[in-house]
Amino acid sequence: MNVFNGFLVTMGSLAGIAGGVLILLVVTETVSPQVFPGDILRQQFASMAAHTGAALWRDVGIAAALIAAGLFVLFLEARQLTRSATPHMILLSSDAEGVVRLSLDSVSELAKRTGSGNHDVRNIRCRVRVTDSGLSIRCMITLRMGADVPEVSFDVQKNIREVVERLTSLTVSDVPVRVRYQADRDQAPLVR
Repeated sequence: MNVFNGFLVTMGSLAGIAGGVLILLVVTETVSPQVFPGDILRQQFASMAAHTGAALWRDVGIAAALIAAGLFVLFLEARQLTRSATPHMILLSSDAEGVVRLSLDSVSELAKRTGSGNHDVRNIRCRVRVTDSGLSIRCMITLRMGADVPEVSFDVQKNIREVVERLTSLTVSDVPVRVRYQADRDQAPLVR
């Protein structure tokens, strides 16, 4: 159904662009309205060809709006296609015995569980991207109030990199970490 909807949207966009171009060709008298099949189209385009002044500019505006809207919708549709083409699976091995693929969601879950092993980490969210140099695992960490940010961040980065590389045989290019504190309701910051 998704492919069919995309096809319909694309065809509608192309029809809008074609309509806008035809209107421009007729109102600039590049094409005669007599070339169009059917009496209804021919009459409509003939009346547009006769417009002058404000009516002519209105027709040009309608044509420009049709072309712009069609191009915008095509741009959005192409953007959706490139987003859906991003790999959700990564190839681990391919040999005579078969192909082994791993979902990026699984790598994200592995990184999340590895990072939450640190007792100072309250919550962690991870997002995995495939780059030319390997996997990039971005993590957003919520720490308990008073935790040593540089120490915990380094520990989480190191552990995630080691565990993911060891268990998947994939290269981890980087593990960028963003940190925020979260205190218990009645907990004062710990001071060393």
